[in-house]
Amino acid sequence: MDEGSPAVGEVIAVSTVHFEAQSYRLNEAPAYGSLVVTRSPDGFGHFGLCYATETGGIEPGRHPLAWGRPEDEEGDIYAHQPQLAHVLRTTFSGVLVGFQAPLGEIVQRLPARPPRVHERVWPADTAQVQRFFTDLTYLRFLTRAGVANMEDLMAASIAHAYRLAGRDRAFLVRAGRAVARLLAQDHERLTAVLELLTATEEGRLP
Repeated sequence: MDEGSPAVGEVIAVSTVHFEAQSYRLNEAPAYGSLVVTRSPDGFGHFGLCYATETGGIEPGRHPLAWGRPEDEEGDIYAHQPQLAHVLRTTFSGVLVGFQAPLGEIVQRLPARPPRVHERVWPADTAQVQRFFTDLTYLRFLTRAGVANMEDLMAASIAHAYRLAGRDRAFLVRAGRAVARLLAQDHERLTAVLELLTATEEGRLP
């Protein structure tokens, strides 16, 4: 991550393959499919792909109530009810896809341990994204990570790297071929990913 950029959240739960973080800003979280990174005090970092975001009440079992009126503008509710920032929270989940050793080497495999609770989370910077996506081994992890809508996440992560690489078509072609090899026996999922990548290249997806 960019050393000068602010962290976007803090890890609040971990498992072998996934982690959950609470966003520091209500209603804001990393984009779906974007690469995020944590860093421990010893310099060890974990890479994850954001695959889920949720905003709800802080207290378990208590659901938010409607506070607005039909005539209110969209931003009014938070201006008029500032206490909402103290009773709501936004969380996001990441699937672990690799790690960065203290000397800077990026490895795409499950780390020996997940991030620690309370480690901070940053969006990966452009240099990290470009280095990470030179290897596409992580795609194999996604097929067995138990993430819903795996093909959408696969396509979104490739599109994220494609945009940060200056819309490098050579990268998109290489990624498409990697997906084709990986999903050769699953025609429906393969078609879904390739259609999303085509829409990304044509500018039909943001």
